[in-house]
Amino acid sequence: MINIETWKLRQSLHYKVRNFFLKRGLLEVDVPMLSTANGTDPLLDYFETLPPTHYLTTSPEFYMKRLLANGYKDIFCLTHAFRKGECGERHNCEFNMAEWYRTGFSAEDLQQEILDLVNEITGWNLPLKRTTWKQLFENIDIEKLKAEHPNWTQEDLEDYAISEPDLGKNCAEFIVDYPPERAALAKVRNNIACRFELYVNGMELCNGYEELTDAKEQQRRFYEDIKKREKAKKPVPKIDKDFLAALEKGMPECSGVALGLDRLYMLAMGKKDISEVWFF
Repeated sequence: MINIETWKLRQSLHYKVRNFFLKRGLLEVDVPMLSTANGTDPLLDYFETLPPTHYLTTSPEFYMKRLLANGYKDIFCLTHAFRKGECGERHNCEFNMAEWYRTGFSAEDLQQEILDLVNEITGWNLPLKRTTWKQLFENIDIEKLKAEHPNWTQEDLEDYAISEPDLGKNCAEFIVDYPPERAALAKVRNNIACRFELYVNGMELCNGYEELTDAKEQQRRFYEDIKKREKAKKPVPKIDKDFLAALEKGMPECSGVALGLDRLYMLAMGKKDISEVWFF
């Protein structure tokens, strides 16, 4: 268990995060951590309650987008999120997340704001670097990895390759221009997904998009995800029809991001393990 001085330092950083958003005119919102539906991402595992079925949310995303569709604009949420099976030096099944949405922002606009937040919380002055998905794999022998790990899927191979510890070395390195099959909830333009992830000193900090606003395309992606979950023999959640209805109603053009606060605090406090910034 961390000592009281460490907790006080963490809390001072948490207050700075909240004030960062408030100073920029964002409205703080509070959303449920239980939902009757869930995301379909085949790479995420979730906690499910006993009947009647509810899910612990893996992020506040769908609730926040419903708010966007109902007239809310620049909003942020500081909350807990839950992802089953994610434990380790940088993972905990329950963790702290900052998620926010900016109407009228491009992905590049939001990346700059994320960098501003990281620099303010850490006290550093990291430069911004952008690396495309294609550039990321130019010096990696995927065929060799396939030979060494014949049971790995293509996504397993790519995830291994992207775990390179030198990503974001002494900079804020944004991986951009993802392939469309990795778009998740991002727009796709010219066969490129408007998605990005940020790495600092080998640590992944956030995942963001220029948000998809097309309800029919989102529904199609949900069903594609379900096929992948079924093939992998993973549980299939209920699709969030309220979220799809919000997209159908009309969500404004915006960019959004989910950032792991515990990892940000680890960087700011010089800690190597997530347990060093958590009570329990």
